[in-house]
Amino acid sequence: MDTVSYVLLALTVVVSATFVYLSQGQVSLKSQVLKALSSFLFTLLGLYAGFLNGLSSGSLFFIIGLIASCFGDLILALPEWPELKEKKQRLIVFGGFSFAIAHTAYYVAMISTFGWSWWTLPAAVVFAAIFYFFNRKVHKIDYGKLTPGIFLYAFFVSLVLCQGLYAIAARASDAYSILLAVGFFLFYISDVVLMQIYFGEKESSRTAYNYNLSFYYAAQIMLAASLYFM
Repeated sequence: MDTVSYVLLALTVVVSATFVYLSQGQVSLKSQVLKALSSFLFTLLGLYAGFLNGLSSGSLFFIIGLIASCFGDLILALPEWPELKEKKQRLIVFGGFSFAIAHTAYYVAMISTFGWSWWTLPAAVVFAAIFYFFNRKVHKIDYGKLTPGIFLYAFFVSLVLCQGLYAIAARASDAYSILLAVGFFLFYISDVVLMQIYFGEKESSRTAYNYNLSFYYAAQIMLAASLYFM
């Protein structure tokens, strides 16, 4: 990592932390601008890391994942605006599709970099079931017509998590594999909380928003920074 990398990393962390602190689950033009800037910065961090170390097929797919995530962030911010409440489910579907593309790109990137193991598939099914039934039973969430799509998305999130965990064994616990494993675990947790925010019966608390955003941006920053060690 060079000087620009450290400056860009520090800027990404500071802006993301500022967004989480100031948003407090409230929708405002300032918070949405900070959200867009935070997502742009972790994407830029990954882009710079990829070009600094020389683009490979793995880093290229990872960058595609970061870009798709950035678009997903922008789309999923829209249902929070009162004027767009009636289009909430449609926007959630579009945002989920962007993140499904992101997770697919992350998955392909990891396979091309350090391979694959069969156990990640059944493990992903288990994690997806935990994702789905934890919110369904504990938080009494009814996904309605989106139930099949939610479970499919939970599988995508779980699949990259398990592949990230496999990286620890495949890469002998190097910096790249640890950043992947921790990053995708935080991503998984942030999405579990996100389901409570979007589909919970009660008004989501500021604490839920803070957990979701904190875990999510920490995850994406770790994933982007992992490209320095690929």
